[in-house]
Amino acid sequence: MSDLPVEWNSSGPQVQTAAALREKIVSIATQLAPGITTELPGSLIEDIASTSTGALLICDQARVDAINSVSPLTANLFVLNLLAQQYGVQGQKIAGFTAVDVTFTGPAAFIIPEGFQVSDGSHTFALPYAIVINADGESDPVTCIATVGGAFAVPEGTVTRIVTGVPAGITLSCTNKTPGIPGSGAETIAQYRARVWDAGIPTVQGYPGFIRTALANVANINLRLTAVIADGDRWVIMCGGGNTYAMAAAIYQSAGDISRLRGCVLEVTGITSASPGVVTTNITHGFSDGQTVILKSVEGMTGINGIPFKISVLSPHSFSLNSDTSGAGTWTGGGEVTPNLRNQRVTVTDWPDTYLIPFVIPLQQSVKIFFKWRPDGVNYLTAQSVNSVVSAPVIAYINQLYAGKPLNLNTVKDIFLSAISSILNQDLISALDVTVTVNGVITAPQAGMDIITGDPYSYWYIAADGVTVTEG
Repeated sequence: MSDLPVEWNSSGPQVQTAAALREKIVSIATQLAPGITTELPGSLIEDIASTSTGALLICDQARVDAINSVSPLTANLFVLNLLAQQYGVQGQKIAGFTAVDVTFTGPAAFIIPEGFQVSDGSHTFALPYAIVINADGESDPVTCIATVGGAFAVPEGTVTRIVTGVPAGITLSCTNKTPGIPGSGAETIAQYRARVWDAGIPTVQGYPGFIRTALANVANINLRLTAVIADGDRWVIMCGGGNTYAMAAAIYQSAGDISRLRGCVLEVTGITSASPGVVTTNITHGFSDGQTVILKSVEGMTGINGIPFKISVLSPHSFSLNSDTSGAGTWTGGGEVTPNLRNQRVTVTDWPDTYLIPFVIPLQQSVKIFFKWRPDGVNYLTAQSVNSVVSAPVIAYINQLYAGKPLNLNTVKDIFLSAISSILNQDLISALDVTVTVNGVITAPQAGMDIITGDPYSYWYIAADGVTVTEG
């Protein structure tokens, strides 16, 4: 078999035909025994030639398969796992676990142990490591992981139940200031192949590729929340779903110059001179009523810089300072709002030195889709029957979009038409309108386009009941 050449074309190695292999067998046999007859029907020699041809077909196919297995995109599962080990990549991932950042309030210096459990009333979440209450009576946000796998929504302010018992005399409470990050689905073979392939080429792609590959190896990380964004001469790294310290360690190990890392900036785009003053921001702020914020670098209204304000939320991009700003002058530009709930600053110790690693955990953009359609003629379909075939593919599309990427209304309409074609000829649909709400606000597409850009440091999420279909 090793004497037979491999046949190649532009698609790679090719399995040879039975006729070509038989011809080569006969040629070799003739060289060894001149005058041999291999075509006499029913003879032992013909039987051996035919059997050998079948055996060579199998061997040739195996040889082609072996050659093809040198790439992650074509390797069999065994070789793919070996390549993953060689590149330092985790094996095929199972379904992920929903994660949520929880802040505890209690006595200063009180230690909350690893495994401590909290709940939103429907699901239970556990601390991956022990934390301590700070001197101000509040802990740093800690990423808690659901005790059961799967993807589900965790709205902000819902994780308020303490499940694990606390000592008598200790008053402990908790909340989540930002929505949870739904777990990702089980990784398909195709996704696993792509991840192994990416791991083999980060040195070719450079800095961003190295970081993405390192983050992809963090347990429970949601890959669609991962991005490496150039911001002038700095880099903003976005990721979520995994343990906060594990993600910081992956960034530290893969980012060549950590001094060029930064979080995103929650910029002021306007402040009214009124009672009360209202602040608008460039990206969604993620605050809730009663939170305390501080403004800095504000121009014009310099008197409000550095003052804590307990706010009331008006919209995803605005909030009231609950204070009279009419005597503070006129806002002329600039300004930054702190805290920025997306930004994380984690201390990593590489003995004897310590480093602060900044990165961004994107906020959730809660989406609802409303379809309004009209048939050409009499309709015998109920809204429930249409919704049953349309809902799942629309949800799948939105929940696989990468953080910071736009939502395309043309794609949403195409999904509707494709899905409904299983129960109705789409040529009979005379009108189809799509309305989208983001965080409860009706959101129109960008002017002159059919896309909703959304927030660059947030991700789309739609719940199982987020699609509504009506006829009209």
